[in-house]
Amino acid sequence: MAAKYETQATQRPESMRPFRQRMAELHRRIEGRHLACARLHRLHALRLQRWYISDQATLRPVFMAAVAQHLGMDCAAVTLFGQTGEELLVAASDGIARAAHDLELLIGEGPARDVVGGREFVAADGADMTMRWPQYGPALTELGVQSVVAVPLPSARLLGALCVFTSRAGLRTEITPAAETVADALANTLLLASHGTADDGAPQGTLFDDADYLAVVHQAVGMVAVQCGCDLDTALALLRARAFAGGSAVSEIARRVLEDGYQLC
Repeated sequence: MAAKYETQATQRPESMRPFRQRMAELHRRIEGRHLACARLHRLHALRLQRWYISDQATLRPVFMAAVAQHLGMDCAAVTLFGQTGEELLVAASDGIARAAHDLELLIGEGPARDVVGGREFVAADGADMTMRWPQYGPALTELGVQSVVAVPLPSARLLGALCVFTSRAGLRTEITPAAETVADALANTLLLASHGTADDGAPQGTLFDDADYLAVVHQAVGMVAVQCGCDLDTALALLRARAFAGGSAVSEIARRVLEDGYQLC
């Protein structure tokens, strides 16, 4: 389809040229999306195959690890946000990517929030991370991360970001176009998944096999809001503050609220 419109773009009538050019560009973007999806799923399948024929002593490969490998980065995470900025879902490639997400949830600043806040993309490394995020940057460095790139999931129906991390310094922004193509493919996967759900209502698809819906955090926020007589934003801020003061993850404080009757006020 793209080739057809590209050929017709030089043909008469002249008034049709802008339309044909737009259609050619649209179909080339769709082509790029499909190719990115195919590469990611093939890479994930190969990783699963190698794991399956080995002794399976290691953890089962997750889809986001294929995303990181495809982009030549060490690890990657996708985070979805609600319309009011609350986190709905995170899918991470490994412990470092998940720790980077947990830090962002705890501190309230970082690349995913910058992207969802309106930036087209974020690329930072070395000292720039500390300058950009005074609290998150140093904590990210302690995880061994020296460079980070974040791009939005391009959809009017989604608020989300793809963040990729590496221990290599001197990151060049040439990775951004490739990351944007992958983010487009992931956004399309998320939108398609919303039309095919499991019996429990959860989206189906390879990406969601390893996703964390942060249910413990959301339930704890509701419980804290009732206990303290405050709104949900304040309840989340209380969870964050207690986690930060105690050097714990927000999810751990949330678990204690739900399971151990831990009181924040």
